[in-house]
Amino acid sequence: MPKRDILHDVVKQALVKSGWEITDDPYRIHYGERFLYVDLGGEVSTHSPDKGQIVGAQRQGRQIAVEIKEFRGSSAIVDLEHAIGQYVLYRLLLNKTDPDRTLYLAVIDEIYADIFSEPIGEVVIKELPLQLIVIDSKRTEVQKWIPSPPIVKS
Repeated sequence: MPKRDILHDVVKQALVKSGWEITDDPYRIHYGERFLYVDLGGEVSTHSPDKGQIVGAQRQGRQIAVEIKEFRGSSAIVDLEHAIGQYVLYRLLLNKTDPDRTLYLAVIDEIYADIFSEPIGEVVIKELPLQLIVIDSKRTEVQKWIPSPPIVKS
C-alpha cells in the first residue's frame, strides 16, 4: 500500500465536515492481477465514518474516490504530469470496476492558485476534463468543487 500524503487527514476532515462519509481509506481498485490505491473513497451520508475501512466516500447515494496530491516536488509541471497520469489511469479503471463512483483530484488552495489557475492548469481541467476538490488547508474545509457536483434530489 502506498505511503499517505501529509495532507491526507486534512482532506479527509474537510470531506467529513462537508457531509461525506468516508467509506474506504484507501479506496482499492482491483483490475486483473493488479491492485491500485486511490487515497480516499466515500459517499454522502448522515452516518459517522467507519474508521476501519479503505478510504472512499459517499453522500446521499453519490460515491466518490479522491486522489490527494501535495505537489511538493522540485517542479510543479512534473508533479502535474504525475498527477494527471494517475488520475487518467484511475478514472479508466473505475469506469470498468465501479462506474457509479466519480473520481476527484484533491489539492489545497495554495496549489490550486499556483498551478491550476494558470493557463496550463485551466486547460487540464477543461480539456481532460479533470474533476477537482480544492481544500482550504487552514480551515480544513472544502473551498470549491470543479466542476460543481450535481445536486442529488431526494
